[in-house]
Amino acid sequence: MIDRTKIVITAVIMMAVMLMGGLLGGCATHKQAEEIRRDVQAVRTENADTRRLLARLDSIIVAGAEADSRLRGEMSTTVDELGRQISMLLENYNEMMAKLDELSRRPAEVRIMGSSPGSQGDPIGSATDTAKPSINCDSTYDEAFILVRQLEYEKAITGFRTFLNQCPQHGNVPNAHYWIGESLYMMDKYADAVTAFEYLANQYKSSPNIDRALYKLARSHEELGQKAKAKTVYQQLIDDYPGTLSAEQAADRLKDL
Repeated sequence: MIDRTKIVITAVIMMAVMLMGGLLGGCATHKQAEEIRRDVQAVRTENADTRRLLARLDSIIVAGAEADSRLRGEMSTTVDELGRQISMLLENYNEMMAKLDELSRRPAEVRIMGSSPGSQGDPIGSATDTAKPSINCDSTYDEAFILVRQLEYEKAITGFRTFLNQCPQHGNVPNAHYWIGESLYMMDKYADAVTAFEYLANQYKSSPNIDRALYKLARSHEELGQKAKAKTVYQQLIDDYPGTLSAEQAADRLKDL
């Protein structure tokens, strides 16, 4: 557009010079002079239109850049949320498969060991009759776990606490503490979740859920606006449990803090 304008201006100037020579020589007419004036005015109009077009293009480019920046931000947030949901699905899947495997083995264990209801999975066992729980520990835990899967978090917490009160020596005690913390987190009760996850981290350091508990502990601190504490726990998770999915997620969260 600009090159064409320059060409037209040059042509008009050359015509003007030639006609001026003709006017001076007495050969040009008023009609020719009027045509030159119209050509010059047309070029000026075209030049103004070109400038307006360029200004409009600049505005479009700037607006596009801003829109692209916003879109990138929204996509980044969406990707993070999808990552969180995928992580939750993986956790749920692994936990469910472990429970299914445990449930599939339990009838055989009962027949072989002659265990009474509620004693399966208890690594220590009951020393006396008075120490035996009044509930079926395995069933109580399983029912509470199913309630978590059904998003019935309040009922799940009640079930797990009953399990902990009645079955303090059961092998699933650390898991029960984890799922209480997870349920509190999902209910946005972050301060209570911090208490639950910190207890698990301090009392059951060998729990298979410890890395996930630390990640949720850090996330709870983050939700409470306690960024310094969140950073400390994220870094602890990265240092102590390298190579885990939770450690990878912690590294990603640290970049945003």
